[in-house]
Amino acid sequence: MSTLVDTLTEGISVITWACTLTALAPGLALVLVARKARLTVALYYIAGAAFLAWAQAAGHWWVGSRGIAVVIGGLLAGGTYLAAWRAQGHSSPLATGAGLVGGALAGWLWRPCVGEHLGDILNDAATDGPRTLALMGLYMAGVLLPLLLIAVAPYAVPAVGRLLDRLPFAIAGATVGAAYAVALATGQYDDLIGELYRISAGY
Repeated sequence: MSTLVDTLTEGISVITWACTLTALAPGLALVLVARKARLTVALYYIAGAAFLAWAQAAGHWWVGSRGIAVVIGGLLAGGTYLAAWRAQGHSSPLATGAGLVGGALAGWLWRPCVGEHLGDILNDAATDGPRTLALMGLYMAGVLLPLLLIAVAPYAVPAVGRLLDRLPFAIAGATVGAAYAVALATGQYDDLIGELYRISAGY
């Protein structure tokens, strides 16, 4: 139990770190765009990010973020925001797809700031699949906790939901999403990730 709590806590502790923004910012934008399906998008985004981050560490995913791969990634990223916008509710396949694909892209591009527990997960991913995948999911839930809070808040405080339903929030999310997709497709996003990682590492 202590390992589970410590893993979640470590994930939460890096929310404000610059290197976390590469996974967090696109997810926040996606949840803001998905006005009618925020919770579904948030949950599947976390699942997609956790799975692909784990798959890379386990050696099951070897596609590098360069060349034609980033162009395809940029197109997919743009598509996730359009799908999230058009999703009509939590059961919509568009919401599920937007969350999973958007999260998988984030997990693929994410260059984490490795702490003790994440380091153990990454080191053991290739030899202890089920356990490390579950722990990665828990860690990513901590990293992406703001997405869950935004998605759940309207159920606890309806006034928050009415506020988030306003068009300016969706436009802000779409603007960030468009910038993200363009930066990814043009190869600029990898430079941004490197710079954020250097800031986090104190270089």
